[in-house]
Amino acid sequence: DKFRLVLATTLREDGYPDSGDWNPIDTEGSRADSFEYVMYGKIYRIEGDESSTEPSSRLAAYVSFGGLLMRLQGDANNLHGFEVDQHMYLLMKKLAF
Repeated sequence: DKFRLVLATTLREDGYPDSGDWNPIDTEGSRADSFEYVMYGKIYRIEGDESSTEPSSRLAAYVSFGGLLMRLQGDANNLHGFEVDQHMYLLMKKLAF
């Protein structure tokens, strides 16, 4: 199986911050409409790679989705916008091949 995973700080299509509230009868479209599974969480820790010779070449961001924990590790250039206490949406859907 293949799936698409998106991390976003807002569900608004225009990229502006959202209110953090979800209303099922809201007529305004959102990114969540095209996904099967959506979680809302918070970044609680960011760590650097101490074993590297270059400063902060790799980072790991830890996100809590109400008890379901995620560790996302990668190049610091890809994780530079992540901040502790920042809210995060994880959106997933299965791809048909």
